[in-house]
Amino acid sequence: MDTVSVLLSLAVIAVSLLVLGVWLNRRRGRHRRRYQQVLAEAMADGTLSAEERLELDRLRREKDLTASEVRMAALAIYRSALRDAARDVRLTPEEDEALRRLQRELGLSEADLRADLTQVSRLRMLARAAEGHFPEVKSPVPLVPEEVCHWVVQCTLADRLAVPTAPRREVRGITCPVLGDAPFMPAGETDALRPADDILPTDLGMLVVTSRRTVFQGARRTLSVPHARVESVTCYQDGIRIDESRPSARKYLLVDDPEVTAGILLYAARKRRIEIRPANPRRAAASG
Repeated sequence: MDTVSVLLSLAVIAVSLLVLGVWLNRRRGRHRRRYQQVLAEAMADGTLSAEERLELDRLRREKDLTASEVRMAALAIYRSALRDAARDVRLTPEEDEALRRLQRELGLSEADLRADLTQVSRLRMLARAAEGHFPEVKSPVPLVPEEVCHWVVQCTLADRLAVPTAPRREVRGITCPVLGDAPFMPAGETDALRPADDILPTDLGMLVVTSRRTVFQGARRTLSVPHARVESVTCYQDGIRIDESRPSARKYLLVDDPEVTAGILLYAARKRRIEIRPANPRRAAASG
């Protein structure tokens, strides 16, 4: 057999193996999707019965699925439920319990969910803050007696300027008033503050949220805003805005996780307002 014939034979074999590999991969993909569909239907009520487990085990053996493929199907279902729960950036106790139950029923370990733990942890942190239970961390700034540090994050202080050559642009954000009890739900269309000609970074430092105030400690200056003066907190894609009771007092702060920062600040400010402005005892007694 001449060289050309050998090369042609090898090419035909290579193409055949390639086609076979593609076909097998697509076939396994169909098997995985079928298993995931059956698993999702079985988990619709939140639990797996003995009969459903037997059916899933039979399907796994029939389709020759590996343990890794079964785990991937379980992870896909868990992450779908997590996305639904995180859509409004608010984890209710019912949603939290449903996620924990789903993890148990699917047999997923903490190691399996390693990539999801950050998102779950931040949702649970916000849920605890909504109930008045805040994290306690070491403060980089001096605190007064009974003041507790709740949150520390790297931050860039910025000013918004009036640009004469361009109309003032609209920057969409989610604004939450301190004087209210609506839950913090920064779900909606928001814009980034940067990059933009009218947002000028002026200092780099740390943003500290305590039980009494919000502090920016920068390389050039330190700003302290008591919670009693905060009127509202606005959340953007890359930062937050603090509006004080004075109309001219408005601070733009660029941070890595604006949703968690804004949520903790808002709930801490609300709690502080209640502490320093208790309800009228006569009105409370009449309403009770």
